[in-house]
Amino acid sequence: MSDLRWVDVGALADLRFGPGAPVSVDGHWLAIFRVDGVLRAIDNACPHASAPLCDGVVTGGKVACFLHCWQFDLATGACDIGEAWNVRAYDVREEQGRVLVAWPGKPA
Repeated sequence: MSDLRWVDVGALADLRFGPGAPVSVDGHWLAIFRVDGVLRAIDNACPHASAPLCDGVVTGGKVACFLHCWQFDLATGACDIGEAWNVRAYDVREEQGRVLVAWPGKPA
């Protein structure tokens, strides 16, 4: 199991949710969602055609890609088409108004 570090991706008040907020960590784009008051983070690119999942439609704890309606569970990253299409889900938390994402790699 790899080490994780908590990476600050910005102030919660500054994130632009529409419905998800795109953020970059080490050049990798993630989508942060707020679902029933809980923050969730997944890879932002749909594995089918790379559409930004932050622009999808959120219902029932899932986001549907706007291109082909594939659905991804925001807690696990599981895709309704099959596990070969899953995206990665990341632990995320808020501390003192800042959003932190658990990211692979040792702290600097």
